[in-house]
Amino acid sequence: MLWKIRTELADRPGALAELAARCGADDINILSLEVFTAETGAVDELVVSTGVGWNADDLAALVAEAGCVGTTVRPCQADVLSDAPTRYLRAVLRLLDDPVSVDEELGNLQGFDEYTPAEWARADVLVEIAGRLAERYDVAEGPRPGSGVPVLRTATVEDADSVVAMHDRCSYESRTRRYHVPMPKLTARTARHLSAPAGGVSVVADVDGAVVGMATAAPWEELGTTTMEVAVLVEDGWQGQGLGLRLLRQLVEEARALGADRLVCMVQPENYAMLRTLERLRMRSRVVRDGDSLMVSVALSDRSLSHAVDRPAVQYRLNRATPSHRSEPTRSAGQPAREHALAALSALQPHSDRAGAVDRDGADRGGRP
Repeated sequence: MLWKIRTELADRPGALAELAARCGADDINILSLEVFTAETGAVDELVVSTGVGWNADDLAALVAEAGCVGTTVRPCQADVLSDAPTRYLRAVLRLLDDPVSVDEELGNLQGFDEYTPAEWARADVLVEIAGRLAERYDVAEGPRPGSGVPVLRTATVEDADSVVAMHDRCSYESRTRRYHVPMPKLTARTARHLSAPAGGVSVVADVDGAVVGMATAAPWEELGTTTMEVAVLVEDGWQGQGLGLRLLRQLVEEARALGADRLVCMVQPENYAMLRTLERLRMRSRVVRDGDSLMVSVALSDRSLSHAVDRPAVQYRLNRATPSHRSEPTRSAGQPAREHALAALSALQPHSDRAGAVDRDGADRGGRP
């Protein structure tokens, strides 16, 4: 079995030889070695092959006996044995087809939560490459029905077929951001429910008879009878033009007319476009962590952000795909969410437009449409 070991060797001559001898004594074969320079000293990453019966704890104990500290052990596949520059070049080739996959590529390439300075430098370069590639894809791919100005109106069950057609035209990424789970196909029944949610309302953007965007608000009774959950989907060809903001603004008025005093939007932390769209509402808002998502509450009245239903504020941690400015010493700094127009949004979004492929009029989920 193959294992990847990252560890800090003792700061003395012969430390690596001691570790190699210790591995050899237990018939553990070192297949590759990469050395990183860190502030605390040298960090070594080894790929080793062991016999049956070895586990991560056993290997960590063996490395500790050789005087190493800060050890992490994980199983790995044979592809990690390929030349490191070649693996990074192949990642660039994949980014040519899908620039927004840069975070996934970095995870595959490096595989550990803690980055060394050298790995941060590599990550910076890959993110910059992805950003430049994304700039070339400003014109969204895929069908874009009609060329007129979208007309916003309240949806009805008669829009179900057009809503299904819009979902079919949307990319996998856009649908996943909307629903937080893969949504390969929207059924006609679900489309009717989304078009006319019980106790709620949906607003669609219509261009030449085709639905190109949709915002839905429906009661979330667990958070109070006057709280509605909001979700937005704009098809790829119409993203980046402010259509999501227009849909949200009209949905706010429709929700108020139905008696709602608070809107709640569940957003994936990396969905910067949706977070910025919510910020541009210029309404009093609050962000809290809810599992792997962010819960953004938007006040429709002075009393709607009741402390009785609020949860602890989020401490943000920068995503690998959006490293902070190079002059900053660390990348773990963040700030808690506050009231007033998503005050902590700057801790989430990129410091430049390098990650432009994610800067679209994104979507949010509708698990409870």
